[in-house]
Amino acid sequence: MQPDELFQAAQQRAATLSLPRAQEAQEQLRAQALALFARMPEPPVYHRLDDPARKAAEGLLPELEKVLALGLAVERDTGRREGTERILEALRAHGEALVHSVDGRLVQAEDAWRRALELERVAHPTRALGAKETVVSPVFDRTTGASRFDPRQEPVAQVKLICPNTGCKRINDYGYVPGPGTRRYVCPACNTPFLAYFGELRGLEIEHKSSSKRFFFTVDEIRGAGGSRIEFEEASGEDFPVARRDLLVFLYTEARELKAVVNLTNNRLMWISPASSCFVVTAAFGEGAPELVAFREFRDEVLRRHGVGREFIRVYYRYGPGWAEWVVARPGVRREVRRVLKQVHRVLTTTRSGRT
Repeated sequence: MQPDELFQAAQQRAATLSLPRAQEAQEQLRAQALALFARMPEPPVYHRLDDPARKAAEGLLPELEKVLALGLAVERDTGRREGTERILEALRAHGEALVHSVDGRLVQAEDAWRRALELERVAHPTRALGAKETVVSPVFDRTTGASRFDPRQEPVAQVKLICPNTGCKRINDYGYVPGPGTRRYVCPACNTPFLAYFGELRGLEIEHKSSSKRFFFTVDEIRGAGGSRIEFEEASGEDFPVARRDLLVFLYTEARELKAVVNLTNNRLMWISPASSCFVVTAAFGEGAPELVAFREFRDEVLRRHGVGREFIRVYYRYGPGWAEWVVARPGVRREVRRVLKQVHRVLTTTRSGRT
């Protein structure tokens, strides 16, 4: 088999694919490609009978053809985008390496595999922020007089973060020196401190509940030997596309209350809305009020079942905390909101009694 045969089979397969919306298809491609890259075997260094590396390469060929077909379909439907092109180049190089490995062309396999590794790095833009220095400088350079052990200032990357403090949510550039640990920043807009924990995604599990999702993030420290498992329950229902080795930032208030997660690799943001949150209703009636039950049941049993309802929930969870603070700070407004919500509550309980 030759690489061109693999690429032609992927092209034929791509012609039969019907894709979802462009952004969803691109995220699907990115996640599948990065998961596949993590499983790519190193080519054999010499010929041997029943080589396990060759068998591993043979086993991955059908999956690579499938992901490559998806990438070609994405390119067909969305045009030539830089991110898609980079992933396709890395997939093709890995395809060459696999085909050559299976057929025992070890020199060509080695060349294609090394090229694929470099293309992987280019296809995953934030990997460079967490990667350690790959080029080792000489101990002493006679030309410049510089030594490897001379003190050097760490390069500072600029990252865009959103202030997690209630009532602000302004986006600004912040300096980031790659390394383990949590950073403390001060928002220049509201002058309030917040905390940011950076990590590379190693795994994600999602437990689906009736009205919320429970996220279990496993992340590796940047340039560190440790890792963390971060879990929380979230009720907005928003999607948060991520892939292995994406660079994530978990944003906390200074009181260490987790407010948001940012994927710096694809610039996606998830605000964390607690599963029990009914912000404005809680502001009007108080935490633990019996009226909250009816409003939460209406959210879970009616709104979540329809697209318009889910969009309302998404907007409400984004802006609800700010509205609630505004209501609490104005006693007259709070009384009026409570009066209106009591009427709504009466309708909800009457309707529910009629259904049962």
